[in-house]
Amino acid sequence: MKIDMKKYFTLLFIMFVMFSGCSREKKDQDYPGSFEVLFTDPYGDEDILQRAIELISSAEKTIDVESYGFDINEIADSLIAAHNRGISVRIVCERDNYESDTHSGDPYWDMQNAGIPIVPDNDNSSLTHDKVMIIDSAIVWTGSTNFTFNGYFLNNNNVLIIESEDVAKTYLEDFSQMFAGDFHTQKTSDGAEKYPVADGSVEIWFSPEDSPDEMLIQNIQNAEQSIYFCIFAFTLADLSSAMINAADRGISVHGIFDESSASDSSVTQYYTLLSAGIDVELDPCPYAFHHKFIVIDPDGDDPKVITGSGNFSYSGTHQNDENFVVVHSRSIAQKYLDEFERWKH
Repeated sequence: MKIDMKKYFTLLFIMFVMFSGCSREKKDQDYPGSFEVLFTDPYGDEDILQRAIELISSAEKTIDVESYGFDINEIADSLIAAHNRGISVRIVCERDNYESDTHSGDPYWDMQNAGIPIVPDNDNSSLTHDKVMIIDSAIVWTGSTNFTFNGYFLNNNNVLIIESEDVAKTYLEDFSQMFAGDFHTQKTSDGAEKYPVADGSVEIWFSPEDSPDEMLIQNIQNAEQSIYFCIFAFTLADLSSAMINAADRGISVHGIFDESSASDSSVTQYYTLLSAGIDVELDPCPYAFHHKFIVIDPDGDDPKVITGSGNFSYSGTHQNDENFVVVHSRSIAQKYLDEFERWKH
């Protein structure tokens, strides 16, 4: 049989392209994890509640929750439903808010009566201020958004969802200490962790054990082009000085403060930065401007976002149970920059 060599090589070329395409697609799928970002909107509807319920409903084995405030019955009902279908659900929380739930219809009361174990913190001098869910030891929900009506529907907040078993493992190590009864300064750490995630990498810092104030200052000192931040409470004088020094060496610095928190002129760094000529302003929103994030060098070689549960305060970095996430990702930096620009006057 005579072989048509032209057709033969054409067929080989087609097969090469097909298999090359398959290999490239598989390589993309092999990247470890992903990011997802959600923002609340005090003037409109959000999909944050629905997304939280979707993640809870999708759980196959475990759900671990760290909460400061919790008054959304729909989330409590979803966690109870997960527990009833055999999912291991565990909660650690702030004691004051836990003890305020004393009747049927209160979320903590209902969840505990359904059999969900809840461990409140044991130190009234500090807060358990996290807003975290860990799903199936693989997905982490974090950010500034309390599990409350105000948090989801009125205040300005952000949620960062990280799909990464490595990141989830790190959060579980912190959670497990609290679930065992070790909160605040009783916790220990081997140091902050950094992991590759598709589209970038992520660092995880916990308060108080990882001293995240030093991380905040170091990142400001390392900025090469620009700094943008949105913050509820900012009282760290050393961080304010680092921003002023950054501006003095030519870095473009811009910030939005929550108006109510900035009204206490004795502690806020708003007036310190304003007096130094930094471009800072008060938020234009009707409710709490509850964000805690910084965007650094979004157009630079290492665009990054710092977000999480902690305010830029001594209690947020040295006393409370908090988590800070440093995301090295151009696309995520752009999303947070867009949020900053949405509220900039």
